[in-house]
Amino acid sequence: MIEKLKTGLLTFLVLLSILLSYMLAYSYPKYDPVVPDEYIKTDTLGRQIPLPDMLFPDQLVLHLSNDRHTVLYANLEQPQYREIINIVNQRYMQNFHKTTLGALGLNWDEVRSKRPGLEVRFRDGLPLDVLQEVMQIKGELPAEGDLITRIWVFVQENNEVRTILFTDTASTLYEAEANFSVKDVEKFVKVEEGYPPYRYMPQDYYLPEGNLTVSSPTMNYTQLTEDQLKRTFFVDPALTRSLTEWDGSDIYMDGTRGLQMRGEQRWLTYSDPVAPSVDNKEDLKGNLRSAVQFINQHGGWNGTYGLQKVPQQLLPSSGAYVFRQYYDGYPVIGKRGENIGFVKIVVQKGIVSSYERSTMMPDVRSAVRRDVILPGGEALDAKLKQYGRIAQVYSVFPAYRPVVTERTLELIPGWTAELRDGSYEFID
Repeated sequence: MIEKLKTGLLTFLVLLSILLSYMLAYSYPKYDPVVPDEYIKTDTLGRQIPLPDMLFPDQLVLHLSNDRHTVLYANLEQPQYREIINIVNQRYMQNFHKTTLGALGLNWDEVRSKRPGLEVRFRDGLPLDVLQEVMQIKGELPAEGDLITRIWVFVQENNEVRTILFTDTASTLYEAEANFSVKDVEKFVKVEEGYPPYRYMPQDYYLPEGNLTVSSPTMNYTQLTEDQLKRTFFVDPALTRSLTEWDGSDIYMDGTRGLQMRGEQRWLTYSDPVAPSVDNKEDLKGNLRSAVQFINQHGGWNGTYGLQKVPQQLLPSSGAYVFRQYYDGYPVIGKRGENIGFVKIVVQKGIVSSYERSTMMPDVRSAVRRDVILPGGEALDAKLKQYGRIAQVYSVFPAYRPVVTERTLELIPGWTAELRDGSYEFID
């Protein structure tokens, strides 16, 4: 009798062990999403920047009629750029009608060369509901979730002002009902004597007909320390474990979260594993707000940043928000493979699962400037002809290339090519 009880008990324990092993292997832990307000606030290390301050176009193209054009870069300290942005953000847009280039029946070469107008350009495009954070976008929005790359406001011969929105899909445009006036457009295209003229290139970007003078600053910087970062990312830094990787990077863990610091690259990567999403539906705008609040509370910002990329609508859970650093209106872009000039963050269901950024904190007050001449006109044309990947060029624009020493950060301006694969190269 006792032997039968032992056998039965042993059989029960074996079956229970198999069941528990199965549940452990094939089930996911249940995460309770932490809403942004519940993130633990930490010491402020950098600047805190609200989301609307990072939603600005990287270029304003002014069409002055008579085939004259000029370009304003994203410098909010520049009075004309700031005035135009203020007007654009105060006017409303609504009743978005989906259309195509053919259906509009417009001769865009004529609109560009003869009609006064303004192009508001976002390099990689932003969704309408995100632009709604700064613009007066009213009514029901298109359900497709297109990325708006350009907003073109122009005056027709009959003095009608039209507003056309271009998307990241060449065949998809929207015409919006807006209250831009002829006087608004007149303000947009009012330029001072001696403005730098630009010419249109067939690839749909603009280059100056003369040289550009751009400031090149050199400044001191400090670095966020390991102790500061551990206090920033971990509830109890004393409970973290550490190890050193073969490449010299240091990793700190508290059981779930991980912080990797690459000292030579002055770069950090924070990770907090998130359970796979079942429905794969993400609130891109809500996640964006969570991302900005998380960064504000975990290191802050070490300069001026603009939102450059959002996750793809079809693959929202696998994409990242990318914020690009700007200085004096020009983007800061490292050489291929260099980790500098951007902040990258992945958010799922309001939870930050990955966060990458520089550990450098530049001291802009220490900046020493010198002027650099960027060639335009025929000299720039000659450079482009010599560039080996000219057939792959999507656009060309001025940008800063960062050069980092042990104590200083130098920003060297130069002409940059954006290639069709999304990468950047400086045209030396």
